[in-house]
Amino acid sequence: MIDFNLRQRGRALVDFQAIASRASFAASRATDAEMAAKGITAETLPDDMDERHALVEKEMADSKAFKVSQLWGEWHAKNHGQACQDAFEEIRDVVAPKLTALDDGPATLDYNEGFEPPSYWSKVWFHRTTGGWDANDFNGFVHGELVHKRLVAKSFPGDIFAQRRLAAQQAPKDSYKRILDCGAASGHFTQALQETYPDAEIWGIDLSPRMLEHARRTANAKGYAWKLFVRPMEDTGFDAESFDLVASYILLHELPPRIIRQWLEEAFRLLEPGGDLIASDVPRYSDLDKMEAWKADWAAKWGGEPYWRASATMDVKAAAEEVGFVDVETYTFEPRKYPFILRARKPA
Repeated sequence: MIDFNLRQRGRALVDFQAIASRASFAASRATDAEMAAKGITAETLPDDMDERHALVEKEMADSKAFKVSQLWGEWHAKNHGQACQDAFEEIRDVVAPKLTALDDGPATLDYNEGFEPPSYWSKVWFHRTTGGWDANDFNGFVHGELVHKRLVAKSFPGDIFAQRRLAAQQAPKDSYKRILDCGAASGHFTQALQETYPDAEIWGIDLSPRMLEHARRTANAKGYAWKLFVRPMEDTGFDAESFDLVASYILLHELPPRIIRQWLEEAFRLLEPGGDLIASDVPRYSDLDKMEAWKADWAAKWGGEPYWRASATMDVKAAAEEVGFVDVETYTFEPRKYPFILRARKPA
């Protein structure tokens, strides 16, 4: 997008976050071994998730490895966003003019002036981002370029951008005319859709103006004429049957189940007959064993994910079928069962 270099302190802040995140894996492995030695396994854990948490916390109360794992997880969750924000502030004077120079171009952004975001979004600091997604004027850059590319990409298992391309490729047709990316954020998945379907007209919606500003700058830097809108995915206001593909990436776990249901209804309305829906998200607990599901739930507790459990236990396949979709299927990718894919079609 633009060339930039972090200054020494900022680079050290971000690099230490990535190193600490990777180092925590060793504590997690040691915790796994201690739990197994105590007979705490996928087979012996309770069915109820809260009972699982209570059992593990009781049995592992004296475990140094478990305490270290908890400490690292809590510290990283609280500090990773602030570290990246601090790193940006050191280079703001150089980077900000380059970013604002990309505001003009083929991509457009409708701010939907006067729009009040829903409380399920405005009252939550997702990922424990202090102040929420729009707390700072260049949060789109901070999260899109620093948090994701300089931190998450170095610590999260696998290639996070290859995963986005893989999800985009799950749509069953080779080409589409008009695609709606729901929860476009800073544009990473939007770009994967554009690269996968280069002749499509790409529209994107999100509740965060700051994230969409970065998506617009990314599009302008690459010459993409994306049409971006500040709108809720469950009530877009777009004309019915406007798209032949509606898509989202790793968004459902940040929505209450009632909003997921409303989004499925809205996607069905927006799709032309024969149009496709693809949604990628974190693994469903039903696709995991009880230990894997406990680990995901435990990480979500300190990671700032208030809707994770409710979303990950929702039967989205059944919900899509109830809305009217056909050819509905869900599946995952080994070995991590990530990403989870929901794929469906509106009857022709």
